[in-house]
Amino acid sequence: KQWYQRRVRGMVSEMESLQGKLSSVSLCVPLPVEVYRMIWGLCVSQMCGVFLEGFGSARKCTHEGRAWMQLDFQQFIVQIDRFITLKPVPGKGAVDAFIKAYYLTETDLEQWIREHYMHYSAKQLHSLVNCTTTQISKMIQRNRLSNLVDELMRQ
Repeated sequence: KQWYQRRVRGMVSEMESLQGKLSSVSLCVPLPVEVYRMIWGLCVSQMCGVFLEGFGSARKCTHEGRAWMQLDFQQFIVQIDRFITLKPVPGKGAVDAFIKAYYLTETDLEQWIREHYMHYSAKQLHSLVNCTTTQISKMIQRNRLSNLVDELMRQ
């Protein structure tokens, strides 16, 4: 829990540092708004990718852990919202959807995987299946969902 909070603070700090550097550069060479939007879009998208990679590396996930995922990500979004004007935030939807998928029933998770697999890596989807199917009583169901991920990723 504290590791993630420190990580979020570090990510925000790096983005604040970049904001300062961009401001310094723009004093000498005015940067067009499109350049700012492109730079921030790429940065925020990459940061959202870091969250996905972290969440997608979980081997176990409790209800409390899921709540911390949401809280940490929302804290990040709120803090960067102070100095970026991108709406919608690039990558935010993919992270939000991934976190919400932890709460789905088996049937809904299967449908979610079919609809969203192209936005995530096989590792992330397998982690999701392994973490959520601990609530599902039968090992066969976990294997079926894992096989679905493998099948979809081969397409």
